[in-house]
Amino acid sequence: MTNHFNLFRSGLFLLLVSCSLLLSVSCQSGPDDTIVPEGQSTITFSVSNYRQISFDDLSGAGSTRATETISMTLANLSLTVFNAETNEVVYPTVLHESKNYDKSNAKTFPSFSVTLPYGHYQLLVLGYNGKHSCNIASLNHISWEGDYVPNTFLYCNEFTLDKNTNLNQQITLRHVVAAFCVYAEDALPATLKKMRFSTTAGGTVLDATTGYTPQITSRTSDIIVPPDSLGSPCHFYSYLFLPEEQTTGNYTVQALGVNDVLINEKHFNNVPLRINYKTEWQGKFFEASDDEDPSGEQRGFSIEWDTKWAGTLPIEP
Repeated sequence: MTNHFNLFRSGLFLLLVSCSLLLSVSCQSGPDDTIVPEGQSTITFSVSNYRQISFDDLSGAGSTRATETISMTLANLSLTVFNAETNEVVYPTVLHESKNYDKSNAKTFPSFSVTLPYGHYQLLVLGYNGKHSCNIASLNHISWEGDYVPNTFLYCNEFTLDKNTNLNQQITLRHVVAAFCVYAEDALPATLKKMRFSTTAGGTVLDATTGYTPQITSRTSDIIVPPDSLGSPCHFYSYLFLPEEQTTGNYTVQALGVNDVLINEKHFNNVPLRINYKTEWQGKFFEASDDEDPSGEQRGFSIEWDTKWAGTLPIEP
């Protein structure tokens, strides 16, 4: 049996590409029927229970869109409102965590209600997985505790609020990470405790105004291996923010045992990385494999939109 898991939990990578948000306005009263002062409006942001899948031209599938009902898979959904002129926070971050979602309706995302004076604003909505806390220092500098990079979805755009504003509109979260996946075809050894990914490609900070990282930094991330995965093949995912739409990078992946004793390591050079795509290497990680040359470099990458993402872009060895 093949196990699938990543930095967060099984199935989290299936959300992909986008979730739709429905914005509606109540100018007369707030959610609790209190009167909203003149010159302000209460806005309710509601996440709908469907997604749209965009098919890239490179997939060979043409330009297509599809909708699909989904279960609740985003671990965290947050909203922050900034002054569009000064970039100062005017409405602090409101965070919904999956543990607090409505358990009676698992297919409905939670809602946000904020009351704002008329003005010009920048709206930031983040969907991300994992348990690490998010630090929104500014629109240009968003990071996670411990240089963690979660599977991340983003919406950032300006809007003007006045008495004539119609905010009944749909917006979408877009995927802003690239993934490198190592699929170990051979059985995980009984002594394995973690997989360590080290790279100088990409970064750990997100600029919400561009969807890219403002700085390229080295990154080391550990993936703890569940005991019930030992003895079977397994996928391992590591995510990055990129400085541009696509780039290449080098990775060293280590299999570690108790007290970080090295079990095995492989080097992956010139790995093609692209936002909204996963790059996968598949082979025998713990045994000698045909795609390893004398220098220790691993070859044979492929790029594709992950499960439910249409199409593949093969990379010749």
